[in-house]
Amino acid sequence: MIADQEIFFVLANKLSSCKNDQERLTLLEKPIPKVIGLSLTVKDQLILKSILVINQDHLFYPLNKEHIQNLLNDLYPVESFYQSIGGIVGYHAMMLSLLSKHTLSYEDNRYEQPEGVNIAQEDSSTCKYTLEGLYALPYLAEIYPVGGAADRLQLMDTATHSSLPAAKLEFCGRSLLEGLIRDLQAKEYLYFKLFGKQLTTPIAMMTSEEKNNHLHIVSICEQSKWFGRSKAFFRFFQQPLVPVLNGKGKWLQTQNSRILRKPGGHGMLWKTAIEQKVFTWLTSQGYTKILIRQINNPVASVDYGLLAFCGIGYKENKQFGFASCLRLLEAAEGINVLCVNKKKQCCLTNIEYCDLEKFHMKDLPLKEGSSYSRFFSNTNILFADLKAIEEVTKNCPIPGMLVNQKKTCFINKEGHLEECKIARLESMMQNIAECFSANQIDKLGSFLSYNLRHKTISTVKKKSTKTSSLLETPEGCYYDILYNGYELLKNRCDFSLPAFSSHQEYITKGPSILFQYHPALGPLYTIIAQKIQSGQMTWGSELRLEVAEVQLENLYLDGVLHIIAEHVIGHYIEDHLVYSQHLGRCRLNNVRIRNQGINRTSSNVYWKDQISYYQKCTIILKGNSYFIAENVELTEEMQIEVEDGICLLALQEKDQVIFQKRPLISSEGIWDYKIEEDTIALQETGAVSKSL
Repeated sequence: MIADQEIFFVLANKLSSCKNDQERLTLLEKPIPKVIGLSLTVKDQLILKSILVINQDHLFYPLNKEHIQNLLNDLYPVESFYQSIGGIVGYHAMMLSLLSKHTLSYEDNRYEQPEGVNIAQEDSSTCKYTLEGLYALPYLAEIYPVGGAADRLQLMDTATHSSLPAAKLEFCGRSLLEGLIRDLQAKEYLYFKLFGKQLTTPIAMMTSEEKNNHLHIVSICEQSKWFGRSKAFFRFFQQPLVPVLNGKGKWLQTQNSRILRKPGGHGMLWKTAIEQKVFTWLTSQGYTKILIRQINNPVASVDYGLLAFCGIGYKENKQFGFASCLRLLEAAEGINVLCVNKKKQCCLTNIEYCDLEKFHMKDLPLKEGSSYSRFFSNTNILFADLKAIEEVTKNCPIPGMLVNQKKTCFINKEGHLEECKIARLESMMQNIAECFSANQIDKLGSFLSYNLRHKTISTVKKKSTKTSSLLETPEGCYYDILYNGYELLKNRCDFSLPAFSSHQEYITKGPSILFQYHPALGPLYTIIAQKIQSGQMTWGSELRLEVAEVQLENLYLDGVLHIIAEHVIGHYIEDHLVYSQHLGRCRLNNVRIRNQGINRTSSNVYWKDQISYYQKCTIILKGNSYFIAENVELTEEMQIEVEDGICLLALQEKDQVIFQKRPLISSEGIWDYKIEEDTIALQETGAVSKSL
């Protein structure tokens, strides 16, 4: 195999230097089997001869027109995408090289823990960067790589039993994709509250054919009516699928004799986005920077983290950025490092956890006895300058190539279920940072920020089992979300709470408390802490706030309280969301809620929002409405619905609660936001400023 690899590399280098397909074709001398009724173009001949050259002749059979056309269709994107390394021949040569570990030596490079901007503490500089992140929003687009295989999640359609992509995972009662849009709209709403302007940030998503990923993603958007946004603000571009091979270097085939293919990694994002005019689409609208978020990390948007991270990049006019945090020892996460080569050129980059040995690096603890690594985590939360990325991609179209090896099951060519170890060539999007090097660290065009881990990364990557840890599972991610909510209530909102559940208690008994909220409630903790001040929750209680305009003071909760606004951040004109004051709002002052709450004997799946209740108190705010309760006690099962245009008051008369309606005054119950000394202060309409 090594001899073949060397021959293939020589040929791939020649192919990559050719000017066109005709030149490439002259380098390949293998005769192509004749297929009756099929007329072959130069590109077709190039692909078919490339298959023969790399000794994958078995892919030709059955030798008929339909099969050969399918084979060509599968490989057009591969030949095109990998043209810079020799197309199909180069792809195969690189795979064999990486599998045999006959790669370039990294011994001349030095890898160090990089210095970065510490935003873990909410000091004055962090507050300034957070505001800069808000100022950047009109120039900052977002890109979501959503085309991954997500095989370890084992998602399946219950009706058709077909595999589903990660974007379809129902998490906290909604798809992961909807969660990303909610996070973005929360930032846009905050901008509206401060500056009175409506932003609609363009969103580009890199999808794939894997598990009908592209069709599922588009379907989610269509069924959600584009989340109240115009369809024109969405752009989809598909990453190519690449062939996989087994340990003997043979390309595998599935039923119907199709090539077994998988996504080629997020590193395909840059070249594919440029070729499919995504960057042109963004720059034509005046956008200069982009935030890249992965779909499987719901906690990334907690508090000020994303805003401060983007604020650094925008304020310093950086070309590239990594959002980083502490990394658990031996976690399946890449590490961010400062690389210094023998020419004293330095750059920030990423090393995947599976490649630590290749780089002669050991995953040692931060300090003796620590559960954290000395190297910080690559979270795949990235910042980039559009023009800079477009320029460097010309010279580095396929950054960070590595081999992804894993066991998988598939229906083989003979129609039998086969389990084997497969490998495919992947590329890492974050490794494009290596193009932004300098001879001095302080002259780097890239940067790195550090934040608290539980407010930066908790991923949903694999299905949990009874014997596995919670790390990278939906249950583990939900646990971290609940911890963030617990910390917010206890440390920022002055709530008295029972002890937070240990992992074991969480698994066997369920969470000690549940607190979830719409991100537009903040998303900054400093904002939420001005809306929610003082209270108490007993063990097993749940507080859910699907509302942005709310004031809670001295709330006692023994059971379940849901406050659900039909319109959280504005009203709709046809299907388009308009940020406004026409929304649901609620004020509870010195209110006690008592009911039987969650049925803990039921088989609740908390992270899916599949929860059984004995009793709960639900306040539903229809359209533009306001609910006010002061000095009252709401007990047992209760559903309070406030009509559009109405202010409903709850009053306590001895042992009875009575309700009074009146027309809503448009501005009442609405918070005014303003910037005071690098922080955001809130005041009730017509009231004195209430700043923390």
